[in-house]
Amino acid sequence: MSKRSARAAFGGSDTKKFKQSTLGFEDKLSASGNWNESSNLLIYKDPNAKPSSKVLALDLDGTIITTASGRVFAVNANDWKLLSPKITDILKKYTDDGFAIVIISNQGGLEKDSNRRIPEFKMKFNSIAAKLGVPLRGYFATSNDRLRKPRIGMWETLESDNDGIDINLMESIYCGDAAGRDARGNVKKDHSHCDRLFALNVGITFKTPEELWDGNDTGYSTYPLLFDVTKFRDSFDDGVDPVPSTLKDLKSSVLVIMVGFPASGKSTFCNNYLQNIGFQIVSRDTIKDMKKCISTCQNLLKSGSSVVIDNTNVDASSRSSFLNVAKNLGIPAYACVLKTSLDHARHNEVFRQITCKDHSKISSMVFNMMKSKYQAPTKKEGFTDIFEIPFIPKHSSQTHRELYFQHLLEK
Repeated sequence: MSKRSARAAFGGSDTKKFKQSTLGFEDKLSASGNWNESSNLLIYKDPNAKPSSKVLALDLDGTIITTASGRVFAVNANDWKLLSPKITDILKKYTDDGFAIVIISNQGGLEKDSNRRIPEFKMKFNSIAAKLGVPLRGYFATSNDRLRKPRIGMWETLESDNDGIDINLMESIYCGDAAGRDARGNVKKDHSHCDRLFALNVGITFKTPEELWDGNDTGYSTYPLLFDVTKFRDSFDDGVDPVPSTLKDLKSSVLVIMVGFPASGKSTFCNNYLQNIGFQIVSRDTIKDMKKCISTCQNLLKSGSSVVIDNTNVDASSRSSFLNVAKNLGIPAYACVLKTSLDHARHNEVFRQITCKDHSKISSMVFNMMKSKYQAPTKKEGFTDIFEIPFIPKHSSQTHRELYFQHLLEK
């Protein structure tokens, strides 16, 4: 029931940097709303829309509208129709009951060719708003960032834009078609879980369009999430020491090679644990040149230091040069393999994008390439032993911890 703070949760907001657009003649024919936009968010406001402690928030495509052509994607800005003839009457009833009607929708397709697509979308939504016939507001995320559902940036923006009225989460609802439902009859499975997870992250009741408009569809099953942060939260032990006993109280130099996907927690383990017990970190991210990484590793081992190689090292070929150094020096080599799954690493990557403005984004292509290259380390390569390392998240604030344990991926 308490009001969240967008800036506290997301480390500042650039949604303040709006430019207000002047509606053209065609827009005025279809709606009286005003538009504001930033680089990653469009906001629509009907002057008659009143803030309320009760919110009925809805997705747009597949929830309020569908294509008139019957195609999956609209062929133009006019290719839409209401999903159900009951929608206008039901929205009017909620409005009469004191609910604010708010559209919260991912519109990532507007980012490409935005100079053409955004004006077209505004005109389209103006027509939709006029058809619905109730005062409403709309928030549309145009980038894959902290605002995109299931992340709650758009909800936080709504809360900060509600004239100081706290939103009652117990009485508010989010409706969307991306519920992660299994295939049912002739209906394909939902493309994602993002609407259901968005409602779960916010802490409000979730309904599918079938539930809201027709009063059914309450008994559906959902397909598993690729990474369920709730299960991880309930199972991990943040009090455990992840450092293998073999690597403690060393009497002579050893080499450790980290193995794991990007954002799997390798650097966290190196910086928070191995460095604290005397290991020297060699990372290509800082040294850049691979030959220099190898020579630095060799010189440190010769000087009597223990060394950890903090790279992804996902295949045997990327590990072989360092293993040869250890072999030539007669030094034992150990692999520390992060148990972090690929999709858990994707979750970590989204978290880093949200909380660290200087973070360089890791693309899906990189993750997929790492997955295709991955070879589990073996003793045949030259490792003395291989250890599995649990991922233990470390956060600088309670706000970051709460954000981390939200669902950040759409599936």
